[in-house]
Parts: sequence; structure tokens; C-alpha cells
Amino acid sequence: MTDKQGNGRTKNGRRRRLLILTKEFRPEPNFITGDVADALVAHMDVVVVTAHPNYPFGRFYDGTRYWWPSRSIEKGVIVWRLPFYPDKSLSLWRRALSYLSFALAAALFSPFVAGKPDTVWVYHGPFTTGLAALWFRLVYRSRVVITAADLWPESFAAAGVASHGVLLRMMYAYSRAVNRMADLIVCCTRGTLDRYRRDGIPEQRLCYVPVWTTTSAPPEPVAEMRRETARLVYAGNMGPAQNLETLIRAAAELEKRDLPVAVHLYGTGTREAELKKLAQRLNASNVIFHGAVAPAIAFHACASSFAQVVLLRRSPLFRMTVPSKLYFSFAAGAPLLCGLEGEAAELAAESGGAIPFESDDAQSLVDAVAHLMRLDDSERARMRQRLHAFYQNNFAPHSLLRAYEEILAGIVTRTVPAIAEREQRVAVRQVS
Repeated sequence: MTDKQGNGRTKNGRRRRLLILTKEFRPEPNFITGDVADALVAHMDVVVVTAHPNYPFGRFYDGTRYWWPSRSIEKGVIVWRLPFYPDKSLSLWRRALSYLSFALAAALFSPFVAGKPDTVWVYHGPFTTGLAALWFRLVYRSRVVITAADLWPESFAAAGVASHGVLLRMMYAYSRAVNRMADLIVCCTRGTLDRYRRDGIPEQRLCYVPVWTTTSAPPEPVAEMRRETARLVYAGNMGPAQNLETLIRAAAELEKRDLPVAVHLYGTGTREAELKKLAQRLNASNVIFHGAVAPAIAFHACASSFAQVVLLRRSPLFRMTVPSKLYFSFAAGAPLLCGLEGEAAELAAESGGAIPFESDDAQSLVDAVAHLMRLDDSERARMRQRLHAFYQNNFAPHSLLRAYEEILAGIVTRTVPAIAEREQRVAVRQVS
């Protein structure tokens, strides 16, 4: 138990211990686990068990001794990195083997390096990671907190990795069993929260804290860099879920119309090669691929662009989720062109700085670009100001990080105040 002051000590005065189980950790772009670990190490002993870095390519980083466990101390945090089988293909069996290999490695290794943690925090990406918490829950009675960064196994179906059938039903059963093990589930979207309510998870074991972006928003909105050619920027993963074929086809149509627009893509993924081939086939010379870049470079490109593009393929799952890229785009502050549904579309509309389009319709995106180009400079500047204010009021990292500090110290925070107020405003609009 934690004392009421939340000073990181148990009733008998022993310094508390937190074990973080996550498949991705810095230098991979899972900044939330790193931020939380850094914040709590001053008050608790923090041990991280993760995999050798390989994201997003599914290949181990250069210089990694991937065949052997490694230990390091980073900003006072003890980090253990374990060998496993990496895979980023669309093969269900290879992907499952990859996820299970890390879960098995973490389950076997963690009891020897984590001691008796008071709290085990499982960052669910993927949901098999929760297996490694079973030992601590059953033997040490550790408190288990799970962050549902994505909805699993829905993500498999939405990305085309798994189809409906017996195996998918087994995955749902496993997901419900693991979630019932948790003392608290942190949901990153309201759709995820509703999904777990329908699964029968008691209300007192659910809370809502969205993700935050790796790069803090500037104190004032960044002005659009003046260029003869308008720059549309996409920064993020290039996988099947993003449906970036729509963006490439829209770029080709914009070029045919002789509109001064260039599309810049920052990032990589399993569809990158196919997207490049599509751009060549359509003679879309206004499409520029920059590859993987540092987050700060991608953030600057987005912030100074004419507009940012955020899209996901149409799927029932994606109506319940919010891509982390959307929070990144709110922080960057340039006008948004959004091919989104459900909760993500509602957030984009509420921001006051977004123009919607259909994610599977290139002509719809072309029309959205043309509409944005017809606006005068002052209106686009107001869109930037509204996005900046929306981010600062609802997704400022310090308040979200504080919520995690309280949750993992044993003081359950139901939701972040600013977000609770926003939910109330949405509810009032729905009733009225």
C-alpha cells in the first residue's frame, strides 16, 4: 500500500518498486513509457523489461547484441533488453510468433531481475505482453496496471493481419481474460473505454488518459513558411492501416490540375515500397519520400507546412480509436486534412482547425486541399491558433504525465480534469 502523500514508500517505510513491461522502449518511439519512468524514478525504484530495439522496421538496430540480454541504467532507471524474434510482416503466424517470443522471454526473465514489485505496469503494444505480469500477480500479489494503447485483437483485423474466425475469437477470449487480471486499465480513447465496459470490466477499474506527443508544442503557433508551392506533410507509419494510396492518388490529380502543391512523406513502414511504385506509375513527381527522420525534424516539417494529412482506412475499429499521430498534429498546429471516422473525427472537428475528407476517396482529398487553398491567410492563421489552444487545453504533456504518476503510485485518477470538462461539453451537445 502507498501512503496518502504518495511519496513512493510503503507503510513500513520501504521504497516502492515499479516494473514496466513494454515491447518498445527508447530509443524506439514509445516515448510515454520513457517519460513515465523518468518521472517516477525519483520516488520509486523503476525496472524496465523490454525487447532489443527494432521498431519500426522489424530489424534490430545497428550495434545491438540482440542474441543476449543486456542491462543498462538510463537516468536512474534500470533497463533490461531481451532477445526475441522480430517481425513486421503481414503474416499472422510470424507476427504471432514475434509477439509471443517477447512475452515468453519477459515472463521467464522478469522474476529474476525485477524482485518483488509493488506495481507492474504493462504497456499493451501488443496485448501478449500482459502474460509476463501473471507471475507477479499470482505469486507476489503485485498491483497490475495495463495501458490499452491500441485495441487488441481488433487491430489485427483492421490492419488485415487476421480475419474473423475461430482464431480471432480465441484472441478476444484471451484479451478479456488478461484485462480481468488487471487492477486498473488505462484507456487512451473513449472508444476503448466503452469497449471494456461492454466486456464487463467494472467502472472503478477503468480510467481514461490519452497519449501525448513526443515533441512539446511551441509556446505560440508556428507560422506557415512562405513558399510558392504549398507543402502537404504526412509524418508517421506507412502501413496498411494508413491507406496512404489515397494521398498518392490525390497528389497525382493535383499535379494534373497544375496546382502548386507538393506532398512530403516522413516515415517508413511495410507499404513504403508499394507507395513509391504507385507514385512512379501515376507520374506523381510532386510526391517526395524523406524516409525515417528524427521526431524533431518531422515535427518542424508539420508545424511549418501548409497543411498536415492524417488518415486511416475505413474500419469499425478505427471509429473507436484515435491515432497517436493526431495528437502530434494538434501539437504541430498546421491546418489538418483529416480522413478519419468516429472519435478521431470528432476530436479533429472539435479542434477548429481541420477539414474532413473520405479516406478512401482521392477526389475528396483533392477537394479538401482546394478548399483550404481558397481560404485567405488570416483564416488559415486562425485555424493554427485554434489548434494550438486545443492542444494546450486538452493534451498538454505535463497534466497527462501527472495522471500516470498518480495512477502508478496507487492514487487512482479517474481522468484528467481538462479532458473531463471536454467530455462534459460533448455530452451536453449530444443531449441538446
